[in-house]
Amino acid sequence: MKKILIFLLLLSGLNFAVFADDIDTYKQYTIIKTTNNYVPLRDSASDNAKRFSHLEKGVKIFSDETKNNFYRVDLGLDKYYWINKKDVDVTSKVLKKEPAVIDEIKIFENPKYYIAKIKLTEIPPYNEIETSENSVDFIIYDAILDKEKLIQSIETNADFKISKDEFDNLKISYFSQKPLFGHSVEIDKNNLLLKVKKPFVYGENKPLENLTVVIDPGHGGDDPGAVRYNLKEKDINLDISKKIKSRLKKLGAKVYLTREKDEYKGLYERVDFAKDKNADIFISIHQNSYSDVKNKNKKEGTSVFYYNKESFKLADEIKNSVLRRTSLKDDGTNLASLAVVRATEPVSVLVECGYIANKKESEKLSDSKFQNKLAKAIVIGVKNYLRNNF
Repeated sequence: MKKILIFLLLLSGLNFAVFADDIDTYKQYTIIKTTNNYVPLRDSASDNAKRFSHLEKGVKIFSDETKNNFYRVDLGLDKYYWINKKDVDVTSKVLKKEPAVIDEIKIFENPKYYIAKIKLTEIPPYNEIETSENSVDFIIYDAILDKEKLIQSIETNADFKISKDEFDNLKISYFSQKPLFGHSVEIDKNNLLLKVKKPFVYGENKPLENLTVVIDPGHGGDDPGAVRYNLKEKDINLDISKKIKSRLKKLGAKVYLTREKDEYKGLYERVDFAKDKNADIFISIHQNSYSDVKNKNKKEGTSVFYYNKESFKLADEIKNSVLRRTSLKDDGTNLASLAVVRATEPVSVLVECGYIANKKESEKLSDSKFQNKLAKAIVIGVKNYLRNNF
């Protein structure tokens, strides 16, 4: 009977051979690979569930079950995670995990980044965890070290530590006395590049001459954003963004807009644009609305949203600067999972300048002189963040 079972397994196309006596100890895995960038691993089988990690295209993952439109992901942790079927392709099935093998760990630097280069046989899942505003852990799952052939080298004085987490996964930690100024994971063939941007150097004559900023005027084209009192959010966003750009350039910064005119741009298209420009800071400009028409004039004020710990101080400096220099009220420095602020490559925030749904506030937001006040306040917030932290 055991010989027959082995023969059937071979015929079924499973690409991992096992001994018959061991069959009961294995469970079947579906091997899937990510087909998009920014693919979320989630806490449960729902598009609204909390994000655990974000993966680039080409990551190999082991799944042991499906539910709804999701694959359940086994990372060997104390719980399972889930990935949407639309973001992956099925490659094969196996009866046992075959971890990727790490051949080389090299930590070095170039003028812009500290880099940990991990050479593997395949690209497994990973995570970036900001343990504080000054530190980040890169964790690699489903991978083992080739202890006999492993090459390790550290060619920088930056504070990196190579260790293992509680589940025996490789962990590479970075710590700085200054706040993080951007980090990312990139895939280069069979290499994982764990990149940490070097801290900003604040200039004296032109304080922002070493800075690259991307300003993102929200909405555009067929997407007007909020529309109230014959005003379109997309137009106000672009007007304010252009004024911010002009002021930042005078201080020496390189500045780009994700759109220079009334045109549609996708959310991740905006994020990719900032990454392509090697942005240090990303600021998305919006005007707020309110779904409860009955109480539309009760909501007011400026709010700034962030997602990563490293971005909180920038968000708070911008909001406080706006409050000091305009008549707008405090609507909070808020943690939110928004596509344009989840990116870790630049320090990223989203500014809701005010409520276009509020009649009194909408009149201010559409006024060119008030827009200049807002732009000046936002730029001073950026300066204060850099001067106080770097």
